[in-house]
Amino acid sequence: MYLPIPCTVQPEQVREYPYAALLPDGLRERLTAWDGGAAEHPRYQADLSLAPGWKVGGHANWSLTDPYPVDCEACGAAMTLTFTAASSDWHGPHCTWRPSEEPPTASPDTVGVQIGRGYALHVFRCPESYEHPAATAMQ
Repeated sequence: MYLPIPCTVQPEQVREYPYAALLPDGLRERLTAWDGGAAEHPRYQADLSLAPGWKVGGHANWSLTDPYPVDCEACGAAMTLTFTAASSDWHGPHCTWRPSEEPPTASPDTVGVQIGRGYALHVFRCPESYEHPAATAMQ
């Protein structure tokens, strides 16, 4: 379940924003109030901030645990997200991150890799030295 189905890579550049719990208190409170809108109203966490699927860079989704620091074992520096391998490319038929060229009935499981029980594996690297060991988190 860790060997991807042969497929094509269609990279696209998107802008992501940090996980809501990592935002400054005032901004997080304003977003919480704004998220309380109608059902068709986009939500910051699920629809606007964190792209699902396989990606290079961006921000980690801390949906299983509270966010925790990922620090380098060698030097203590805060590590940066380098790569995410996910169990699906998007979530559900109405996901705002579903590629527009995919029909509504398309499967979000285009790669065929299962991380745990449907999670994502985040790989972090030390910004000080690529010789320092990588760290991982499954969310």
